[in-house]
Amino acid sequence: MLGAMDVPAAPWIALGAVLGALLLLAVAATALRLRVPARPEPATPPPAGEPRDDLADFLDHPPGTRSGPADDGDAWVPLASPAPPVRHEEPAPPPAGTGPAGVLAGLAVGALVLVGIAAALAAAQRAPAAEPDAPSTSTSPSGAAPSDAGREGTVARLAFGGVVLEEHAVGITAAYPELEVGVDGEGRDVARLRLPAVNCLAVTAPPEPGDPGCRAARTEYAELAAPALRVERDGDRLTVTGRFATALRSPGAAAEPTGRSYAVEVTVAAAGDGGAEWRRAEGELRWDDQRTATREDGPASVLRAEG
Repeated sequence: MLGAMDVPAAPWIALGAVLGALLLLAVAATALRLRVPARPEPATPPPAGEPRDDLADFLDHPPGTRSGPADDGDAWVPLASPAPPVRHEEPAPPPAGTGPAGVLAGLAVGALVLVGIAAALAAAQRAPAAEPDAPSTSTSPSGAAPSDAGREGTVARLAFGGVVLEEHAVGITAAYPELEVGVDGEGRDVARLRLPAVNCLAVTAPPEPGDPGCRAARTEYAELAAPALRVERDGDRLTVTGRFATALRSPGAAAEPTGRSYAVEVTVAAAGDGGAEWRRAEGELRWDDQRTATREDGPASVLRAEG
């Protein structure tokens, strides 16, 4: 049985918000329906014709003094034309869509919109967007060893300080190169370059990753083999030069070239005791017109030499 922490919280929060909104809409619709006044009944129209004014006849012949039937000919004759009958107009019906039915329809549409928003939030919670690669902070050699060519000869794994990849109107894109080199002396030399990148509000690259003024960006990758890769060996000292064309990698997709290439020259030598095991290495990286040394923290720079 799943625990309470195994269920994402965001979809349930969204569903609760939708249900609460629907409850408020229902209460508002009920209150609005009670506030709508009933249509008034039409007034009874007055009887046709103007009633006769017998005041003049009453003054001439008070009750008890008339000896015969009233003579209408001697009565006062009204000179003004009778007033037209008063017309009682019925109130106009309310415009369409303003009654309770129209209001309820609008509330239903709003509820459907809220349900769609909740579904979108739940889908986003189930499939979060991929985060950019962050610079590695491991203290062990990064990645697997090079191919069989590197396993038969000298292998170096190096991590360098920051270099500027690109300058912007505001800030820079910097990287902390990680290089893996394999040499066998038979023309099967290979080097793999990894560039964990960051965007920084700075003019120069911070010497170490993790600067608070930087944010992680996409990591670039490159691989170069002989003869484009040139290696000079002097005992345990190696000098590696070449121009690396980088690409971006996405899970389940082919590598996407960036269109950028970098001239790289690396000099590396063992700094620890001799032997065939991994030894601490020190080196210098020349990146176009920039220079940086191997880092003292983060991934260790190591060298292995055999026969």
